[in-house]
Amino acid sequence: MPELAEVEAVRKTLNKVLIGKKIRDVEIDPEDRFLLAFVSPEKVVKALKGAKVTGSGRKGKYFWLKLDRKPWPLLHLGMTGNISILLPKGKSSHQKIWGGIHLHSQGQKNVDRPERLWFCRLLLTMNDGTEVALTDPRRFGRMWLTDDPENHPRIAKLGFDPLLDFPSAVDLGKRLAKRKTPIKAVLLDQKLFAGVGNWLADEILFQARLSPHRLASELKKAEVTQLRASVLSVIKKAVSVNADYERFPKTWLFHDRWGKVKGSKTSTGKKIIHEEIGGRTSAWVPGWQK
Repeated sequence: MPELAEVEAVRKTLNKVLIGKKIRDVEIDPEDRFLLAFVSPEKVVKALKGAKVTGSGRKGKYFWLKLDRKPWPLLHLGMTGNISILLPKGKSSHQKIWGGIHLHSQGQKNVDRPERLWFCRLLLTMNDGTEVALTDPRRFGRMWLTDDPENHPRIAKLGFDPLLDFPSAVDLGKRLAKRKTPIKAVLLDQKLFAGVGNWLADEILFQARLSPHRLASELKKAEVTQLRASVLSVIKKAVSVNADYERFPKTWLFHDRWGKVKGSKTSTGKKIIHEEIGGRTSAWVPGWQK
């Protein structure tokens, strides 16, 4: 599932590519009861067609486009959602940048147009010919229209976003002291750590050298401080490289945590084990994480 780092990469890319452009056309399947679970296709087309993109916003795993009129589109990518962008002919591009967003030029050979991309759920065509496609194989992505995204019920219920409004170590410690559940499960609670998902939580705990089994309420003051520092450093680093996994530090657990492979080890030879904690598979290193 795209987590805070990936969604922020999406937001930054859309900001870079779309600001100042008008939406010339909107293509969406009127029978898509998944993406359109909370809004009608007619309202989507009416809200977006002809509007100019003026900016973007994000909190947690949700992001939105700011338009020169309201309502604005609010989106969640679900488990497998992604963005593909086809630039007008002659524009420079790279095959893969900005956290998995695919940027192509119409002059490139063997590049499908977004409407022919597999699992395309929404296609926006801008006034300069730029095309933006939302693809989603497993169909867990959702869309809303709102005049005030920051106060939308989906956003209002979120907790602290590490890039926007993260609490001090003292405040965080007070909140964790009330949680008598494993710290891994607490990190995944969007009402406290907005945007943190499974891989980020595992990386944060690995960097903080904390066992995912430790009860949040039992963390010492110094451990809370270290946890907070790890949350901020891991997320800021991932965002700084636009969630390009190949640019993550080679020492990160991320590179070796996947697949539940028996005998998996970190880059320094530490044994990785996989366990279910709080209903989610966790990858961690006993001995290193205490």
